[in-house]
Amino acid sequence: MEEYILNIIKAIRESWSSSVVVYTYGCCYQFYEILKAIFPTAESYWDGNHIFTKIDGEYYDIKGKFIYDGRRLTLVIDKKDIDKHSVNKWSDERRSEYIKEYQKKLNLNNNLSEIFRK
Repeated sequence: MEEYILNIIKAIRESWSSSVVVYTYGCCYQFYEILKAIFPTAESYWDGNHIFTKIDGEYYDIKGKFIYDGRRLTLVIDKKDIDKHSVNKWSDERRSEYIKEYQKKLNLNNNLSEIFRK
């Protein structure tokens, strides 16, 4: 089972170049949610700085298996804690709004450069 888990993590990690940064700095809870979708018995644990996913008694994050080093890990089950760890999560609607805003800015900048080139 461990090899299967590590292969899935590796596939996610290697699917795009910024995965380690994103899932280590700010979206570690979302990484747990991905693993939870694949492994329904997975649990999220917080060490005060980072979320680890516990599957079959072992801890994982985007880098692979976490060798438990004695630090205090707290099971995340409280709704307010889950909300706190989900602050970076964007809805499809918000993502769509952002893309529209970004495209407007690009068009504005392109139009301004055309004006100043003349």
